Amino acid sequence: MNSNKIKNYKLTGSIHTLFVKSEGTVENIMDEVKACIYPRPEKQNSGKETITRSKINPNKLMGEIYTFSEFQTAMETILSGAGITEYRTVRVDMRFDSYDATHYRKYAKLNRYIISALAVTNKMYNTYLTRKLFTEEQLSVATKNSYFEIENYDKDVESHGRDKAKSRLEIRSKRLLEQAEDIPTLYKENWSRKLDKAIANMELVHAKYNEALENEYKSQKDQTPRRFRKLIDFLMQNQERIFCKAQLVDLLTRIGENDDPVASAEYYKKKIGMEYFSQNDVRAAVKEIKRAIHEFFEK
Repeated sequence: MNSNKIKNYKLTGSIHTLFVKSEGTVENIMDEVKACIYPRPEKQNSGKETITRSKINPNKLMGEIYTFSEFQTAMETILSGAGITEYRTVRVDMRFDSYDATHYRKYAKLNRYIISALAVTNKMYNTYLTRKLFTEEQLSVATKNSYFEIENYDKDVESHGRDKAKSRLEIRSKRLLEQAEDIPTLYKENWSRKLDKAIANMELVHAKYNEALENEYKSQKDQTPRRFRKLIDFLMQNQERIFCKAQLVDLLTRIGENDDPVASAEYYKKKIGMEYFSQNDVRAAVKEIKRAIHEFFEK
């Protein structure tokens, strides 16, 4: 990746929403906080008890919140206004936004690379990418399991231009236990370790993609109607799934370019203009995510 481009990978971190559970039914919510909290009662123990799961968006109280101290104040106000005195947090969604209209498209491939690393490291099977129906323009890429989700999406499209954020990377921590660490620890320490562990496994990402690409190339190259005429067509169509030279060399070897796959990889890279990422690029992006986390929680 161009060195100036990775330097401009800038994010603003903050908590978007969270979910809390409390005993009984949440009712008689003060008008001042009604827009911030969405309670949903759930029957427990064969209908004998009621637990309320409340979705809270603290940013709807007085406007967007960019510091943890303001977040704590807003939460105290909302919970008090809803009559909730005892509760436990069961889910936290933290957002990492860019307000640059070009950010989503610029860094979609890099974010996909990082999300793919989390998916393979944690053996996640619920992985998906969404596109517009008529243009094939990418809208989001995500991976999910029972305990966490990470998604990068075009916030400008999702909000129909109403949100000032144009691109969003969202990290959602779910099924938090009563004894779980506090929210700052969850993101500053637990998520930092999770990201570091994931980006140490980029070779697994390459292997996962190459297995799929090899199967697709071999099964489609003689199909009718034609999917591509030459290997270069196939590589052009799938360049968003090829992240570095080593991966391309391995892919070419898998599909039979055995004479000189290194030279072939250099040729195709130059011919297509395919974007590559170094390990330093990935580390720089993760470093920026961590910086955004610390900036939010330390204010």
